[in-house]
Amino acid sequence: MLVFLIYCVFVLMIGVSLRRPLGSLREAQRQRANLERELRALAEAPDLPAVTSAHLSPALARLFDETRLLRTALEEPLQAVRAWQAADRNPWLARVDVGDGSDLDRLEEVDVALVNARRGVWDWLGMVDDLPEADRETLARLGLSVGPVRGALEERDAFRRTSAEARKESARIERLVMHVRAGLDRFEGALSQATRAGLYR
Repeated sequence: MLVFLIYCVFVLMIGVSLRRPLGSLREAQRQRANLERELRALAEAPDLPAVTSAHLSPALARLFDETRLLRTALEEPLQAVRAWQAADRNPWLARVDVGDGSDLDRLEEVDVALVNARRGVWDWLGMVDDLPEADRETLARLGLSVGPVRGALEERDAFRRTSAEARKESARIERLVMHVRAGLDRFEGALSQATRAGLYR
């Protein structure tokens, strides 16, 4: 009986120690498959007209560029929580701590991604607030407001991890990021489609 118990513990230790490398291998395979699919879709997609900000004032052109960059940067916390959730997909092994720091590493990656996202959104809001009066009037004529983005950022625990439960945090963070990105999409779409005559008449 004792030998069997020792054998079970030994097998468990091996299984737990292989958890991270096997998970990393599966994640790498998944990312490779996603990349190949995206490359195929890109090759088959029709050419889209280039988006330009030449019709905007210098300050609005910079805001337009920063809006696009921020939308891309907000992918970082989404990727972090999805990787965390994927690593903890096995509910039994997710509760086993072998002291190798893997769980702490994943939590740190999520926390850093959220801090970067929060800083990026605050910087973007500051850029809008610092626009010249004429440019703020232009945004008003286009029906653009930072209200939705600012409101999302001012929610309780916005862009902060509130628990160590991957599934719970993933759903909450995805909802928050998608809400912010929807507000950014409005800015990008309205500024890119507006004409110089319509903006500065």
